[in-house]
Amino acid sequence: MFELIQILYWLALSTWFGGVLFIAVTAPVVVRTVRQHNPVLTDILSVNLEGQHGTLLAGAIVGGLMGLVIPVELVCSAVMFVALIGHWVLLHPAGSGLVMPALRTFLYIAAVVLLLYQWRVVWPRVWKARQEYLDHADEPEVANPALDRLERYQSETATVIAIRVALLLAMILFSANLYRTVAVPTP
Repeated sequence: MFELIQILYWLALSTWFGGVLFIAVTAPVVVRTVRQHNPVLTDILSVNLEGQHGTLLAGAIVGGLMGLVIPVELVCSAVMFVALIGHWVLLHPAGSGLVMPALRTFLYIAAVVLLLYQWRVVWPRVWKARQEYLDHADEPEVANPALDRLERYQSETATVIAIRVALLLAMILFSANLYRTVAVPTP
């Protein structure tokens, strides 16, 4: 049973970490590349969007990637939950052996809280500010504050992702000593 829990734990943790790292690495590359080529979105016509088409397109691309990765992260976090419960039940940590499982559990909870925060709070705010900016692009008094909010929420998203990368990397590092001691029968 311990081996099955270990397989689930490492599969979920490595997949989750890989997904978050993928977004953390690719998002800035996508934004930089699209802005560099300065495209014009033909379905968005406004005189006040000059120079912003690339930002909007890059945001749509990153949003599409996040739409694929976040469900994977949610599944991985659910599998990790089961595996962590298995670790607590099967390893029976006590005394000084309680520190590492407690630390891994804390890191897991922090990563899940940030995942849920990004998914249910920040990301909807990003899309709402983006839509408000598009809807009122010809009204600078409404569009400019919406653009400021959009940029602030995008920055917050990047920060939350970077923190999740760090938390999951710490989980990997603090999981290196996961093993089950087996009592050897004495003659």
